[in-house]
Amino acid sequence: MEEILERILSHPLLTVTLSLFCLLLIFAILKRLLKIVLLSIVLIALYFGYVHYFQEDYPLPEVDMADVEEIREEIQTWITEDLNVSSLLEANGSRISE
Repeated sequence: MEEILERILSHPLLTVTLSLFCLLLIFAILKRLLKIVLLSIVLIALYFGYVHYFQEDYPLPEVDMADVEEIREEIQTWITEDLNVSSLLEANGSRISE
């Protein structure tokens, strides 16, 4: 492996060519990521505009917090107090209510 690196580094033209290729590859990746980010921002903005525009015609339903609290209390019995990963992997799914 070292012999290959020495051969590549000993030829300046090959070194410059590989450097330019790496730069073009990085530029292409960043360009594509930038397009994805910009598209995501535009789609999120369109979604929030859509929600804001139709908010009066289709209002969001009211959430009853009492129901949420009941569900939270039921779920709380299944959540482990110790978040040790090894104990989670050893558990067989049966839990004794305390």
